[in-house]
Amino acid sequence: MLKTIFNFKEYNFRHYNMSVLLATFLLSFIGLTVIEVVQDPEDRLYEKQIVGLVAGLTLALIVSLVDYHFVCKFFVLFYIINMGLLIATKLFGKSHHDAQRWIILPGIGQFMPSELTKVFLILFIAAMFTRYRKKIDKFYFLVIMCVLVAAPLYLILEQPDLSTTIALLAMFAGMVFLSGLTYKIIVPVLVVAVPSCVALWWYIQQDFQVLLKDYQQNRILALKYPERYPDLMYQQDNAAIAIHSGGLTGKMMLDSTGETWKCKGLAAIESDFIYTAFGEAYGFIGCCVVIGLLAYFIFRAFQTARHARDYLGMLITGGIGTLVGGQTIIHICVNTSLFPNTGIPLPYASQGLSSLVGNYLMLGLLLNVGLQRKEKEKEEEDMVIL
Repeated sequence: MLKTIFNFKEYNFRHYNMSVLLATFLLSFIGLTVIEVVQDPEDRLYEKQIVGLVAGLTLALIVSLVDYHFVCKFFVLFYIINMGLLIATKLFGKSHHDAQRWIILPGIGQFMPSELTKVFLILFIAAMFTRYRKKIDKFYFLVIMCVLVAAPLYLILEQPDLSTTIALLAMFAGMVFLSGLTYKIIVPVLVVAVPSCVALWWYIQQDFQVLLKDYQQNRILALKYPERYPDLMYQQDNAAIAIHSGGLTGKMMLDSTGETWKCKGLAAIESDFIYTAFGEAYGFIGCCVVIGLLAYFIFRAFQTARHARDYLGMLITGGIGTLVGGQTIIHICVNTSLFPNTGIPLPYASQGLSSLVGNYLMLGLLLNVGLQRKEKEKEEEDMVIL
């Protein structure tokens, strides 16, 4: 049994990706330094984040040694647990600011199931595509997959959590593309999808639209017509002021107390707007470092996918890279007023135990896939050694 779980015979620890582990730790550490300054001391977010970071790193190290083939045997169970948690959130969830996204777990406390959805869906989609690889080009199979993915996404959208829904949609689209879907299907879909997206963008701005809630539509209109919705642009306008005040090197060394920081008055500054805090704390240089660390993680995720031992490993790491990339783009674009205001944490940096646990679980999977290279590559390495 242990040989099945910890398949050390197939692991090459020379490929244990310490650089990615270090990059994620640096992101979390930089986040900690900012959270300590911008938090309300009564909330003890800094202390909670340290606990989450220790737990996340421990989980990542353990999961990195568990064979991803063994983990994916339970893909149906993961899907059922995920749906159960999301349904429980809808029925019994705890609300904050008109959003019902949290449940109380005995012995654990407040938890956001949508963060686990990210991990569970990657494993489920990868396992399904692997098991039914010969049917990927069949239209009925794609319809079934879309329905299975749409079910948890609908529950997340209803919380409401539009940003996470969009990030998961992008991840699913990326995994479909990586699955090897024939261009005979991809091209016609793009031909239909591109003009449909343009039409959808026009439609959701109309008074008669029924897809978005009023506040969601107003946030889109506020970005397009900021002078008409000054109250809705308050958060993003002040985020721009805070980032600009950070200048080239930021205020962290000059004013470690944070008493004069402009970002401290912003809502969710420790999570959904932490990039703004980075901008004010560490300036342009600090923002470049944060973007560079995230870009490096995404690059190594796709590099690991290219060198993965098999199709399953390629899809898992490709899904992780796509999801982290999508979240990063949405978070930074919202903070810089390029996207409408919709909250989503910055991977590995934002405050939130649920987010940290989910992100470090993905890191553990990424590290494990990286330990198992293609057979051809292993043979070439052995020849070099000889």
